[in-house]
Amino acid sequence: MYYLLVNGQKTGPYTAQDVQQMRRQNAIGDETQFWKDGMFSWETIGSQRNLFETSYAQPQYQQPQSYQQPQYQQPQYQQQPSPINNYYQQPLVVQPVIIGLSKSRVTFILLGLFLGGLGIHNFYAGYSGKAIAQLLLNLFLFWTIIVPVAIGIWVLIEVITVDTDAFGNRMM
Repeated sequence: MYYLLVNGQKTGPYTAQDVQQMRRQNAIGDETQFWKDGMFSWETIGSQRNLFETSYAQPQYQQPQSYQQPQYQQPQYQQQPSPINNYYQQPLVVQPVIIGLSKSRVTFILLGLFLGGLGIHNFYAGYSGKAIAQLLLNLFLFWTIIVPVAIGIWVLIEVITVDTDAFGNRMM
């Protein structure tokens, strides 16, 4: 940011573009003094012409798009990229569904209804994180009455809504 001395008064701050525009409009001249942070004293704009050059570049004439010669290029042949998991920027690995090893939905529901507080139904379906949470909460906080009720509601919702195991295989 630049400061100028105009008629003995300090004005500014201005950008270099502002100073260039004022020079083009003859609002200031080469004898006008300027200062910016880092300078020891005021200097004249004429002594630092390279900072405030006002030369104009002549515009280049371009033919309208419709009159230009078309550019012909050979097509670039590339190998097809492998599918990418955009979140991790790694090749996407698709796990096959293994038929014959699918879990029984009836077994999942029965385990949930009778042993759901211990998370056994989640161990059966492969959701070990949820299963461990249910087991530990129930083992250590069963006496609070609120935790077993909350886990009971949690289990009931899982029994109704969960129809795939942890690997994405549909329970039959």
